Amino acid sequence: MDDRRPRKIGVIELPVRRLHLELTSRCNFACEFCPDGAMRRPRGTMPRPMVERLLAEAGREGVARQIHFHVMGEPLLYPDLPEAVQSARRHGMEAWVTTNGSLLAPALVTALREAGLARLIVSLQTPDSDSFALRGSGQLAFETYRDRLIAAARTVLASPGAMRLTLGFLANPLRRFHAPNPPRMRLTESGATLRAHMAAWAEWIVRGTRHEADLPEIVARTRRAGILKETSIPLTETLDFQVRILGNWAGHFAGPVFQARFGYCPGLQENFGVLWNGDYVLCCTDYDGQTTLANAAEVSPRDYLSLPAVQEIARGFRGYRVVHPHCRRCLGDRHLASALCRQVGSIIYFKLYRRLVGAGRAEREAV
Repeated sequence: MDDRRPRKIGVIELPVRRLHLELTSRCNFACEFCPDGAMRRPRGTMPRPMVERLLAEAGREGVARQIHFHVMGEPLLYPDLPEAVQSARRHGMEAWVTTNGSLLAPALVTALREAGLARLIVSLQTPDSDSFALRGSGQLAFETYRDRLIAAARTVLASPGAMRLTLGFLANPLRRFHAPNPPRMRLTESGATLRAHMAAWAEWIVRGTRHEADLPEIVARTRRAGILKETSIPLTETLDFQVRILGNWAGHFAGPVFQARFGYCPGLQENFGVLWNGDYVLCCTDYDGQTTLANAAEVSPRDYLSLPAVQEIARGFRGYRVVHPHCRRCLGDRHLASALCRQVGSIIYFKLYRRLVGAGRAEREAV
């Protein structure tokens, strides 16, 4: 990026890590743990000219290091995805894609790799036939889904290039403690079960590939997985497994809550998004467009970050104040005590814990 460009817009450091582009809000799954069913905004697909213009502006204006093709929806439904990836790279940004993986085929994996995709994140989430029933996958059977992901992963393992594949496993360690409204779905609830799933998938993927001789060591690495924290486990130079913790993403905003007045969210300092119709959102978790303050048809990404309202929200979090009503609901909770815990916890987690974990990870990688 051009070093002559300003490093800040008001209180927002540039470049932010991620700009999320929602190529489509349509999805071919109906996962019970996803807010897709609660989404009230219209569904649609971002016009190709808007995609190209946003990528060109973001690259030229130096506002983001990475383009993540995902907010809601399934990006593999977008017919020009490899071209969008190529455009992001052409404008100097990394391209990442998050997908449920159901439409992956070796030819598409190869096309994305050749377009310059940096990371392909597959939300595997439900690693066995029982939990796969939560995905609302229509006629797609678990065995077919599994075989597609195995074939895609083997294509990545066999291919040269820098594209990494991440398979995400969803864990629900605190289901019983979500009283009075525990999630209905039963996902992985113990470390032993999680590690068994990971070991099975590692064997399915690696056996018969050039990495088969390393299979005992690769399976051993899956034993690092813990049930209580999000973890990324490198298995090969191009394959990672990731643990994700189930959140109450949609249900949290249903019903009255004690709204937060203080707390911290890295939102605008780390990411913001553009929905398929051009509406900007403050962060990638705003699935229903509740934080829209401008549209990309009139405002470039840099000018959006310059808006007084956006700056005030970012300035508020720097001072541990929660300004926007949606953010107040996000950091609030249904009970006063839990709302206070969430607010205090947001500061501890984002300002202390993540830094300590990041420093520890960098130290381990340097050894």
